[in-house]
Amino acid sequence: MYYIEQHKFFDDRLTIFKKKVSQNWYGRVWIDGRGKEKSSKTRNFKTAKSILQEWYRDLQHSFKRKEPIHDIQFNKLFKEYITERKNNKKGAYTKNIEITFGAVIKTFFHNRKINSISKKTILEFIRYRVEKFRKDRKREISIHTIIQDIMMISGFMTWVYESNYRLKRLQVSKKWIDEVMGKKSKDTLRTYFTIDEYDRLLKVSRKRINETEHPRIKFRREFLHQFIIFMVHSGLRTGECYNLCFEDAKFVDEGIRRSNKKHLILNVSGKTGAREVVTLFGSYFALKKIITIKEKRKQKTAAKSKIFNHKFRKGLNNLLRETGLKTTKFGDKHLTRDSKSFRSTYISWGVIRGENIKALALNCGTSPKVIQDFYTKYIDIQNFKKQLSEISNVDKLHQNGY
Repeated sequence: MYYIEQHKFFDDRLTIFKKKVSQNWYGRVWIDGRGKEKSSKTRNFKTAKSILQEWYRDLQHSFKRKEPIHDIQFNKLFKEYITERKNNKKGAYTKNIEITFGAVIKTFFHNRKINSISKKTILEFIRYRVEKFRKDRKREISIHTIIQDIMMISGFMTWVYESNYRLKRLQVSKKWIDEVMGKKSKDTLRTYFTIDEYDRLLKVSRKRINETEHPRIKFRREFLHQFIIFMVHSGLRTGECYNLCFEDAKFVDEGIRRSNKKHLILNVSGKTGAREVVTLFGSYFALKKIITIKEKRKQKTAAKSKIFNHKFRKGLNNLLRETGLKTTKFGDKHLTRDSKSFRSTYISWGVIRGENIKALALNCGTSPKVIQDFYTKYIDIQNFKKQLSEISNVDKLHQNGY
């Protein structure tokens, strides 16, 4: 028998009882479609009765006020959160949340109750994330990856509170990361390409395209070539670029005679939400070329198809190493380059040309302060001003890859 002694109160809606496994008194009620149990943590019946009757009254009061009664599992609510976002905020960020939940968040939080989540829990998650990444990837996780995870959890915890699933608001802060990882330098070790370096990159890229007769390898190298030009002339984040579908790009060329005035208008969705991006002419011609080579390979160019349906990490690293541009030195610092350097190049060239920083920031989905503090950190303006002012024709950018 589950109860060895029991007493009923409030028209049998509250049962105060003892279990075989404990000397303490317990209370049990049926409310909001489910049973709920609580220990009085005392062996004295009179004290237990007072505690559990007060608990019962509090539950009834909360139920009338439509406050949460039952503590629901974190993962169950997160799935509901994703479903609601898909219905109301469908986009790349929602997809990223779903992927991160399945890959990382789900395993850690498992069957934890939503009201048990505290700052301590989030700190434990950060430690888990750092250690798991180190074990799986054999390297340290980026602070920006951790920040992204924490912001996803923060958005979810806000939704939980506003949806009355949680009694108290938990305001998750990025500053908590420092308590686990320490205060790391916000210095960036990624740099941009000068005009000469960019010219060398495209020259070697064209050479690599022409030196192979293998159809698939030739296609991948040419696709990479156009990806580089598209990125340098649009200023997109790598993830934003990979999210683009053909329907997100509009060619602007009607009534425009000069090739270097033709451009694209892109509907971009990514890290900072959705925005409209106006590109330079290189992206216009790069996309024209991408359509041509894709159609030649009988690949999809329909409206809903991804423009960049291949990742270029390995090919780009090979190209950068072959050109000797993977790393460079600036004073006593060793700087590196990858696909994110193309965005830095777009922004740096814009600053050197004297473009309005606020306009650049809006187009790139960032802030003027971030541009000044990070993207332009390693610019030596006097060396490249003349070169940049001369970039005004299509041929100079080798947009055709030959």
